[in-house]
Order: sequence, then structure tokens, then C-alpha cells
Amino acid sequence: MPHHVRPLVVALILSACATGEDGDTGFTSAAPTTNATPVDPSTTSGGTTSDEPTTGDAETSGASMTAATSGPVPVCGDAVVGAGEACDDGNASNTDDCLDTCKLASCGDGFVQADVEACDDANADNADDCLNDCSAPSCGDGFVQTGVEMCDDGNQDDGDGCVAGCVPNACGDGFLWDGVEACDDGNTAPDDGCSATCSPATCGDGMVQADLGEDCDDMNADNTDGCLDTCKAASCGDGFVQAGVEACDLGGMNNDNTGPCRTNCTACECQGSDVMGKTCKDVMGFTCGKLACGGCSFNTAGCASPPAPNFSGQAGPDFSNDGCWLQCEGYLDKLNSEDVPPTWGDDCTNAAFSKLRIACGASVGQYRYITVNKNVFKDGLNAYPEVGLISEWKDQSGNNFAGGNDIYATGMHPHSGASWWANGAGCDEAVPSTTVNNSCMWEASNCFGQGLGGDRFLWVYVSP
Repeated sequence: MPHHVRPLVVALILSACATGEDGDTGFTSAAPTTNATPVDPSTTSGGTTSDEPTTGDAETSGASMTAATSGPVPVCGDAVVGAGEACDDGNASNTDDCLDTCKLASCGDGFVQADVEACDDANADNADDCLNDCSAPSCGDGFVQTGVEMCDDGNQDDGDGCVAGCVPNACGDGFLWDGVEACDDGNTAPDDGCSATCSPATCGDGMVQADLGEDCDDMNADNTDGCLDTCKAASCGDGFVQAGVEACDLGGMNNDNTGPCRTNCTACECQGSDVMGKTCKDVMGFTCGKLACGGCSFNTAGCASPPAPNFSGQAGPDFSNDGCWLQCEGYLDKLNSEDVPPTWGDDCTNAAFSKLRIACGASVGQYRYITVNKNVFKDGLNAYPEVGLISEWKDQSGNNFAGGNDIYATGMHPHSGASWWANGAGCDEAVPSTTVNNSCMWEASNCFGQGLGGDRFLWVYVSP
């Protein structure tokens, strides 16, 4: 059989099989027999043999050949992967790996592939209940699920703006937000060390932090009110004077014995030798005397309220603040006149007075005086002279002058005749003594050595 006829024979046989002609053989009676003699095309002239089909036979054979090569039409679901099909598993299930459209299952096809996908909503929206990779949404996946999550930053870090549970970080949630919060103790209580704004509690924030040992917090640095700038309640001994409550406060220097501030924060009346300008008349109803300071309180031993001595005469210097000296005599002694009577000092004999002060000078601004620790006008002398009775020799400025310590008197009493004060010198005006009624040019001669040479005053004072 010629080579180009062999395909035609095959096509005819297939066609006969398809139509079932001539019984079970599948072939037709017009089909060529198998005993046809082969002819070599190269030995023939014209390239054909007498067995070559006619033109009509060729057309019939061509149609059958086309039908045979195109094959049957593919059917999805026949379990055969035909042309144009990616798969064909012969079933209508869309939950396996082959859809009922004979396409391979994939994320986004709208069907949930069992054991492969958690969901499949056929969209790329990551804010609904199925992600675009067909996994179920969850806190920490980095996508904010609408209506379910408030935030989702895709991590487990509770120190950023989104914490566990996919809620925004907020003061009081117990998570410290880096760079935003200084503290977060899981509540908004303002008085437990971390404020309601998640800032560290400090003295001066207006909240009393009992856990930090604060007694108060008035939000100011004034240490004269009831709350110090350390948030401690003001108290005596804290070193600050609480206005309207304390007179003084030297802290640890408060001292009841030496002052100037007592331990109860009241001011001492005095300190050391400073009586703060007070006199005996300012305390306890005394009328005169010398007020002293005894540590933190006044020493009133030098104060008294004696009866006023009888006095009429020349007023002298005021010594009332220096040991309660009250004037009992005052004379203006002029040259060659009887100005100082023999009984001078008779107004100074009151039993309430035990000391004397004899002063002599040209005026109340220029004088000298001695202090005698015995009222010899009242008690007289025990010796001639009596020694050691004088305790002071001073001038109007309080300066000392050099004088003796002897007192003489005729008949052992100044009233008996002449008397000598400080020493027994005569009428020499330069001698630092005073002699009275001693036949000198002045009844009060010498005037304690001031060399006056003129009129002078003689004053006498008494003190308890």
C-alpha cells in the first residue's frame, strides 16, 4: 500500500468503529483489504498506482480523518482532565483542591478549602473577618478588624501605643508607654505614687502622697504657712516661723535656757545681757531697779517697788534704771554760803533702802559718783574710817575714776559734823574724794577731783 494511503485507511477504520457499521468489527465493507500489494512509489510513473483512491474517495477519507483527530469534547466532572481544565476530580465539592469548575482551589475563590484555609471571603479587605491570605483575623496580625479591634500594630510590645487585647495604650492600664508615660500603676488614683496623668508623684503636685510620707501638699514653696515645701506639716522646731502661730523657730537651736527662742517657739524675753530695751517697770509691776537677763528670762533681783523717799530740792541725773536708785536729796552748793545743812541726808533714812549713791558735779551732764553698799545715813559707820563699803567710782559716761574706799564721819555718822567720802583728804579740789561740811570754801568740796573751782551740785540717792 502506498505510504500516503496508510493514514487514510486508519481514518476509515476509526470512522467505521465510531459508527458501528458491519457488526462488531467496527469497520465497513468498503474498507480496503489487507492483501493489497504494496507498490514502491519510486518505480511508478506519475507517482500513483492503479490502487490509488479516486478523488471522491479522498474527500470522504479527509472528513473522517478530521473527526478522528479532534477527539471527544471535554466534560468537567468526568474525572478526566481535558483540554482547558486545570483539574477534574469527578465531584462537585468546592472544599477540596479542585473546584466544580475544574479549576484549582485558591485563596480568594470564595470557597473555604478544608484543612488549608480558615476562611475565604473572595476579597482583599483585611479589615473584615477574613484576611486576604484566607486566615482568620486575630489581635497581633497587624490589621485592625472593624468593630472588633481598636488598634493592631502587629506586635506583642505593650510599651508602644497599642497593648494586649488590641486596645490603645492609656494611663491606668498598667502598661508603661515608652516616651509618653513616666509611670503607670494600673489605676488613676492620684495619691499612690503615680498620678492620674501617669506622671511620678512629687511634692508640690497638689496631692497628698501618703505612700511617699507626705503630710500635706499645698503646691507652693512658702514655709511660713501650715505646709512646708517638703510636704511636711509645719511644726515648732522645723526651723521656719509659722506666721500667726510661732514667734520664732531656730530649729535645733531652740533652747529654754539660753534662747533666744524657746523649745515651744516662743521668744525669750532676753538673751545674755540684752534685756531687749525692757526695764523693771515693764515687768511684774516693779517701779524701779535694774533689770537683768537670766538666760532666757528676766532676772528681777535688781528690781523693786520701794516707797518713794521724801525729796525736795535740786533734781539730779536719773538712775532709776540702774538698781532702782531714787533721789532723796539735792543741793546747789555756792561759794561761801550755807547750802548743805549739817543734817543733810535726813530724807534718805527710810528703812526700805540699804544702799547709797553720792553724786557731785557742775550739772546733770557733768558729774562723778560713788556707790556705797550701806545706808550710812540710816545705820551710821562701824569704824573711823569704815573701809570697803564703796563698789563703784564712775562719771556721767560710766567711765571709772581712781578713788579710795574709805568713809569717815564725825561721831561715826554724817549728821554729826564733817564727813569724808572715798578718802580723808581736805579741801583740795583735785583730790578724787568729796568732803562735806569740812570748813572748806564749799560745803561739798573737791567734788571727786573734778577741779571745778565753782558752784556744784550734791545729789544723794537710795536703793533697796
